[in-house]
This record gives sequence, structure tokens and C-alpha cells, in this order.
Amino acid sequence: MQQPLDTKHERKEPLLPLPSPSSTHSSSPPRPTSSTSRTVWLRAVLAVLALGSLYLQLGPQARPPRHAALSRDAGYLARLGTAPRGHGCPHRHKLAVLSDSDIVDTLLDVPTAAGAKAASKGYTNQTHVAGTDGDHRIALLLKSQWETLLGAAADPDHHRVYDAGTLESRRALTGDPRVWTDTYYSLLNYPISSSISLFASSTATEPSFRAKLREDAFPDDDPTSADGVGIWHGFSKNGSARGQLVYASKGAREDYELLEKNGINVKGAVVIVQYGGSFRGLKVKAAAEAGASACIIYTDLIEDGDVVVSNNYSSYPHGPARAPSSVQRGSAQYLSLYPGDPLTPGSPSYNPALPGAPDRLPRDDPTINVPSIPSLPLSYEDAVPLLRSLNGRGVRLEDGREGKPQGWREGGLGGFGVEYWTGDGEVEVELVNVVEDKITPIWNTYALIPGHVSDEVVVLGNHHDAWTFGAADPSSGTASVHETVRALGALLDKGWKPLRTILLAAWDAEEYGLIGSTEFGEDFPEWLQEHVVAYLNVDVSVSGSQYQLGASPSLADLLRNVSAQVPDPDNEGKTLADRYGGDLHVGPLGSGSDFTVFLQRLGLASANFGMARGKSDPVYMYHSNYDDYAWQSKYGDPSFERHRAVSRVLGLTAVRLADDAVLPINTTAYAVELGKYLDKVAAHPLAAQLDLSTLYTLADKIQRASTTLLAHGAHLASQLTAAGDERSAHKAAHGLRKVNAALRGFERGFLGDEEGLQGREWYRHLGVAPGRWLGYGATTLPGLAEALTLDGDVDRAKVEVERLEKAFKTILRGLEKGARKH
Repeated sequence: MQQPLDTKHERKEPLLPLPSPSSTHSSSPPRPTSSTSRTVWLRAVLAVLALGSLYLQLGPQARPPRHAALSRDAGYLARLGTAPRGHGCPHRHKLAVLSDSDIVDTLLDVPTAAGAKAASKGYTNQTHVAGTDGDHRIALLLKSQWETLLGAAADPDHHRVYDAGTLESRRALTGDPRVWTDTYYSLLNYPISSSISLFASSTATEPSFRAKLREDAFPDDDPTSADGVGIWHGFSKNGSARGQLVYASKGAREDYELLEKNGINVKGAVVIVQYGGSFRGLKVKAAAEAGASACIIYTDLIEDGDVVVSNNYSSYPHGPARAPSSVQRGSAQYLSLYPGDPLTPGSPSYNPALPGAPDRLPRDDPTINVPSIPSLPLSYEDAVPLLRSLNGRGVRLEDGREGKPQGWREGGLGGFGVEYWTGDGEVEVELVNVVEDKITPIWNTYALIPGHVSDEVVVLGNHHDAWTFGAADPSSGTASVHETVRALGALLDKGWKPLRTILLAAWDAEEYGLIGSTEFGEDFPEWLQEHVVAYLNVDVSVSGSQYQLGASPSLADLLRNVSAQVPDPDNEGKTLADRYGGDLHVGPLGSGSDFTVFLQRLGLASANFGMARGKSDPVYMYHSNYDDYAWQSKYGDPSFERHRAVSRVLGLTAVRLADDAVLPINTTAYAVELGKYLDKVAAHPLAAQLDLSTLYTLADKIQRASTTLLAHGAHLASQLTAAGDERSAHKAAHGLRKVNAALRGFERGFLGDEEGLQGREWYRHLGVAPGRWLGYGATTLPGLAEALTLDGDVDRAKVEVERLEKAFKTILRGLEKGARKH
């Protein structure tokens, strides 16, 4: 275990000071004027800009112009003519009023493909698995880069690296702003040795095949894949098992039920299953619950679509098809139970040596979210001999893609002689997985850009750890964020100061189970719920050409508007929104990245976006040693223009949230989605035994109340335009603050009684959650929906209806309070 980093020489000077404690608003800069009318006129002009942003929020879904309005703080407007307050970075930033065109131009023009390319190369020149020296290097590199880009005082000796939970750490977030790094301590595991051996029978002592469990090294890679890491699953069980080999398709619970119906016994078996369909940890969980002794998860070519060698594509590095030895590492944590450090659910994982550090559960506690049987990932090259050994043995089920009721999906290895039989108990496999479990330091890096309003915060996050080199996951996102930070720094150089505070976060140990972000959320839950307006997440910003967005429904219109301002990197003269005829799909968020704690635990509106692989794109070898700079620069995004596009989306979205006088949170759109969620539940046969009428009525009332609230916000903005004195301006500004409080509190209403989902209480959002047996994918109205679809429990469903009714009433009251005139 690495020693805690030295913090005893911490410097006390503020880096980016918050507004003075006497006011939540800083003053505006003085403007040369000789009359009061000039001040009132300027206030009116800026207020008109605020109305422009409201039109984008409330009006038709037309494409906004390049210089769509980015409004100023109402309180800021009200204080025109008072003494200015500087930014707090001497000799660099002088507070100034920028035009909206200046701001938008900066956010669009400062990010460059060359900048993203250089950043990507710097982040991927060595592996950076969570908790390792390479990971530590990236955390401190980001800290140094952000200090430079944002004009913060340099800290070359890293005195601002703290143990989470210490007074220094807490002051960094809630006191004087600065760029700093916090250290949490989580259970992690690392590979020691592993093997998979095939035996022709239960009595055989010599294997007929040994998997090489190694990815081939390609000299063309830069850095070479020979410098990659071993093969293992994060949080996999240390141990070994030998038993009959059974093929179980995608490894879902339904697949084991189908095996049982066909007389295939998996008790004590080593099962082999395909990646895809559900989170890998849930595949291991399903195998354990079915009685298997170990689980092998392999990558089948069915995942690659048409880009396969049999269609005359060369394999990597000579072509875009999958390298035969590529392996998908990843966490085997039971993500849909809870994320974060497995040993401290619900509590921050502080240094165990700190006074008051939470108690840790033992690794073998049956209630924690890690596997009870060993597992290993496998390449298709190594999987072929195992699967081929089952040909003619057991049952060959019909291909479920053809609509056969007793079928499941076959794979794409038929050209290698694989017939996808289940096995009959004759062939055996021995799996050995030796890993080291240990409590390990991990490092989150942060930067705080103070706004005129210190108690409203926009959070931007990306994780910096990777399973290997991580050129796509996560360093494409890290490179895109780097360019966004450059743009924010350029705005600061021009004298801009955001209306609301912006917090930047580089999370660690996301790959093991969203650990860095989860521990932060569990460390500061009250502060986050009281202050955060929204959370924007970028994980893999580029692994292909397909623009994909997921978000709270209240942020969907904002993302569509911003996307219509960003040039399409692959289609000259078009925008990102033009790809889909101006109708971008923005789906609900389940889990699988760092938005989880913000949305599912704390009830904060969240978004996640990036460019994913399309079916005809080069194969993205997820979590393999080939997710490196060589692949990204040749196949993923050779021009790095896609990296730039995501950076532009992030910057524009962040500044809209930070600067719009009325938050661009469309609660009316969310209310419309609630009706659709209810329709989906009502379509289930068992729903006929439920009374959903009150929920439908409340959803309609929420929609009407939301419309009223947003109209009230527009009216208050118009009052600002007409205000001829400071008193009137302050009154309108106060009303806008109440409107914004209602808008940002909308999502939190879905936490309801905060008792969480039954059986997985860490998840508290009653509107959306990762599916219990999906892990990644979202299930809407999860408590109610899964009571019907998974449990067939009508009585429980009735309880969930009552819980939702209470939550909907809370949401409705919040909207009505925000629209109330005083």
C-alpha cells in the first residue's frame, strides 16, 4: 500500500476566491457612464439577453443561432454601478462584461483537434490502472494542467494533495477555491496469475488445451501493447475451480432457466458466456446463483457486426477488425446493488488511519457487491477451442434471433467451427484466478471556478483511470475535457466570470465501480444537494462516429439546442443535430459511469454524452491493451475532430447552465416523459390490478405547474428589463432565485421517502435506476416496474404506487412554491 501523500506543507493562500461573504452576488464592473440612464439601459440590454435564453428553453425546437444568448446573473444586473470585485488571480484576470458572441465564439473556437490530440498522447503513454503509479501520475498531471489553464497559483510540490475527510480537504471544497487532489482508500484487486485449461473428461489429468490469456504485442502500437497489463476482472474472487464446461449464451437468468428446462445441469460447472446484454458483474452473479463454480466471459464476434475478417476486413493492427487475442477487462462488481468501494457502502472510504474513518466490511461478507465465485475474461481466439469442444454435446438451441420461443442468440464464431452446443457434462475446464485484494489509495482531482452566485454549482466530470492505456476509455473524454478547460481559461483571461460556480472533477477508480465519484458523493451529500444545479459527465467521448446522449429528461432540450450549435465533425456544413433530422434522441440514464451517484443517490439532474461506435465503424476493442493512441489515431478519430466536437458540446452546455438567468432545466419536458413511463407500466398484464389514475392525474398537474413556473420565470426576466431602479431589479432577481431553486429541486423530488429501492437501498431515485439485472441500462419507475416484470408481486407494486404518489406530490409542491408570487 502506498503511503498517504504529505500535506503538512499546505499553502494557505486562496487561489480562486469566492465572492465576499457579505453577499451571494459579486458586483459588476464599473462602466464608463455619466448618467443613471446609461446604467438602466445596460441593465435592460443584458436582461434582454436573458430573455433570449428563455426563448430557447421555452420556445420551438428550432436551431439556435451560433450566438444563442448566454444570459447574465439577475443580481449581477441589479448591482451595476457598485464597486467591482476582481477575480482573485492577480495580473491575469480583470472582471469584464463579455458579449454573448464573445463567449460562444470562445467556447467553439478555442478547443482544437490538435490540442485534443496532444492531450490524448500525453494521457495514454503508459497504463494507468486505478491505484497504480501511472494512475497517480495522471491525477497530478491534471492538477498541474488545470492550475496553468485556469490561472491558479502553481503547486509544483503538490502540497494541495489531501486525505479525504481531513479539514484541509473539506476547506478546499467549501472554503477558498483552489485546484487540489483528494485521496480516498478503496478495496481494489490486481492480477497475480491465471489459467484456463481444457480437459477431455473428468478423469483426464493433462489438459488438451491451455488458453494463452495474453494479448499479442504489436510493434506498430505506440506505446507498444507489450507494455500492457494482465488479464483479470476487477473485484473477481480469488480462487480456482474445476468442473464441467457449459455454454450459457449471454449468461442471463433466463438463459439458466432455459438450460434447466432442457436438462442441462450447471451445479458445480464452469460456465462460459458471451459479453453483451447485461453488465459483466451481473453475469457472474447469475452464474453463482445458478450454482456454477466459475464463470468465463468471452468476446464473441457477433458484437462486431459486419466488420469481421470473414467479410474481408483485416484484423488490427493491419485493419479495422478485432485482433483475435483482444480481451475485455472490466469490473465484476454487482453494480446494480450499489457502486463505490464495496467495503463502505453509503460512507466515504477514508484513509483507515484517520480518526473517525468508517468501519469496513470484510471481503467475504455475503451482503457486499462483489462475486462469490472466480471469473476471467477471454478473447475469442482462446474461446474457440473451448466452445468447439462442446460440438455435438448436450443441446443446440435454436437461434433466438429467428423468433424461436425456445431459442437464444447464437454467436459469430461459426466460421471457426463453433456450433454453440451447451455441453453434456463430459468436457471439463479448470479456471485459476489468483488476484491480490488490498486497500489502495485513489486520487480525485478538482478545480473550482467561482461564480457571482456561490451557492449554485455546475459540476463537470470525467474519470482518469483506465484498464490499460485507455485512449478511448477514458482518455478521449479526458482530452475533450482538457480542451473545454482551455476554453474556460480563455474566457477567464478575457475577464469573464460565470454567474454560477463551476466545479471540475477528474474521478479515479471509475473502472472498478464508479468509486471516486461515489465516495465524493457519499462524502458531501448535503453540500451537493443544496448547491449543485446539474452534473455533466463525459466518459468515452470518442470510440466511433455515432453521437449518443443520455440525460435527465429536463436537460434533453438543452442538449438538443447546444448540439445544433456544434459543427458535425464528419459532415461539413452540418451540425451534430442535423444527423438525426433535428430530432436527437436523448435516452434516460441507468448507470455505468460517474453520473450515477449524482442522479441515482442524490437526485441531481445529470447528462452523459459522446461519440460511440456505429455498426460499420472500426471495431473498438473495449478495455483491451489495444485501446491505445495507435488505434485512436488510426481508426477511432484520426483527425481528432470528434474529440473537439464533444469538447464544444460540454463547454456550451456547462456555460448555459452556469450563466443563464433562468436555469435551462425543462421540467415540462420531464413531466411529459412521466406520462410515457406510466404508459409503459400500464401495458404490463399485471398492471390491470393496480389503480394508476392518481399518478396520471399528478403527472398532468406537474406538467401544468411546470408550465406556469417557466412562464413566471420569463415574466420576472421581463420585469428586469423594465426595472428602472435597484429595488425593482432586486425584487425580480429574488423571484428568479426562487424559480431556479424549484427547477434544480425538481429531480430531487424523485427521492421520495429516501428509503431507496427494495433490496438495493443505495439507489434512491424512484423515477429511474439501472435495471436490477441490466446494470447499465435504465429502468424507468424501477420500484413499480420491477415489482411487476421481475417479481410478479402485485402487492409490492401497490406499495410502490403509493410511494410514487407521495413523490409526485412533493415535486408538485416544489413547482407551485417556485411560481408563487410574493
